[in-house]
Amino acid sequence: MLMNYRLSFILLLMLLFGQSFAPKADNRLILWGANVTLTWDDFQGKFDVNVAKKNPLEPDKVIEEDGRRTVTHIEMDAYCFHQISFASRYAGDSITFEVKTMFDKSKSWKNTNSEYILNHEQRHFDLGEVYARKFRKYLYDSVNAYNEAAQNKMFNRFLDEDNESQRQYDSVSNHSINQNGQLEWNIRIDSLLNAYADFANPIVKKQVIQTRKKR
Repeated sequence: MLMNYRLSFILLLMLLFGQSFAPKADNRLILWGANVTLTWDDFQGKFDVNVAKKNPLEPDKVIEEDGRRTVTHIEMDAYCFHQISFASRYAGDSITFEVKTMFDKSKSWKNTNSEYILNHEQRHFDLGEVYARKFRKYLYDSVNAYNEAAQNKMFNRFLDEDNESQRQYDSVSNHSINQNGQLEWNIRIDSLLNAYADFANPIVKKQVIQTRKKR
């Protein structure tokens, strides 16, 4: 059996407080959308030799700790780079949040044309959107005042949860090699997207009780 290797998924944390909601268009980025499906043509980056040197090819390793089994795997067929951004705008007694999930074409690359592996990478992107929606729900349900530090902290928490979920996805699917595990996560991710469908809009608007203190 030929073992496929692909570089590990990386999630970039971007904190964009105070920045414009309408920055200049960046053709490198694809905003997640229900009707947006990645193609191999979107993977336009070049193989990163430096990354490869830091991740030499080696067999899978199984780590068992406290009854938990973790499989570490190095991927070399495709490299999916997505990011979740968070911005806020405060005016009077209202606050507007923007939480976006984006795919970076310039930092994603591939050494395969397998549609099966493409689906695996698409699901990393989709899973990022799940946690963007969870964070939007938190902002809508729980935020009643502008508190940049607290909202920043919660954003970090949801990113940590996303990172852990991404690791679980790769572990269970063994980076797509385990077809049953891959199918399980396909269904799970679709179910989560449906569960948080009310928060698909990147924009969340709230009326706040108190005003932000001047610095």
